[in-house]
Amino acid sequence: MNIHSRQENRPRPVDRGFTLVELLVVIAIIGILIGLLLPAVQAVRAAARRMQCTNNLKQLGLGVHNYHGASNVLPSGMAYEASSGKGWIVSILPHVEQQALFDQFKPGMNGSYGAGQGLFRAECRNAMKTLVPIVQCPSDPTVKTTSTEQWQWVGIEVALTSYKGVMGDNRMGGSYSVHPGSEPDCHLGPNCSGLFWRYSYQRPIRIEDIKDGTTNTFMIGHSRPRYFPCSAAFFSNGDYASTYAPINYVPEPFSRNEWWNWWGFSSDHPGGAPFCMGDGSVRFVSESIDYTVYRGMSTRAGGETVQIP
Repeated sequence: MNIHSRQENRPRPVDRGFTLVELLVVIAIIGILIGLLLPAVQAVRAAARRMQCTNNLKQLGLGVHNYHGASNVLPSGMAYEASSGKGWIVSILPHVEQQALFDQFKPGMNGSYGAGQGLFRAECRNAMKTLVPIVQCPSDPTVKTTSTEQWQWVGIEVALTSYKGVMGDNRMGGSYSVHPGSEPDCHLGPNCSGLFWRYSYQRPIRIEDIKDGTTNTFMIGHSRPRYFPCSAAFFSNGDYASTYAPINYVPEPFSRNEWWNWWGFSSDHPGGAPFCMGDGSVRFVSESIDYTVYRGMSTRAGGETVQIP
């Protein structure tokens, strides 16, 4: 018998693929693994964004301290009604590796914003819309683009900031506000209890004026420009907020015109918001913090014996 015939007559192994059931099982397992993996990836990304946000606040705090070391006062806001409208962030630019941008603002250092001078000068328009990552929270995509909807700048392109100086616990708008807070409303004068507001140039603050202790006093806090349409990064009416509203409070429905209710601190970080303290350290403050403690942490010399839990 031909040996080749015998080999050809042997049954050959069959190439067996996946059955439908097996394929569905594999797909289900892959889906479960992805379902387990995605939250972990999202958590890692959220942690990285929060760390970058913390670093931004530390750099801003360091810039403020370096400015104070050179000038012996904290950087001041310049009221746009009677002065240039320059915000405190402009003043620290040379101390956060932004000397070139600071130089672009020099034409707007003098004159009155209200008279078309100061920061409103055409020579400052490019500087006003310059995006600077150090003032942008990585968890908030809306702050990474310019805006033409900011109060006092409607129709003009400006960069935004996620970080605002702490003015104290002032009741913005007085009795118009749904929140309590210190009164009378101080934001149009020199007598606020915190560290930054747009009339602080009338009463420059020094580190030694923080009688409650730098480790127990808020210096810079977090806000969300989409709920705070006064957030032009380099403008004196866009760089400060009050602790009169609880952390992460958002009016419902939200109204741009009712500024007396939304001039507080908030963030997209779950559960609270980060703050840079007077000593330059950064603390994450829970939105469930006792309201009295929260307000007390924002005053420089209120005599409160409070600290973050």
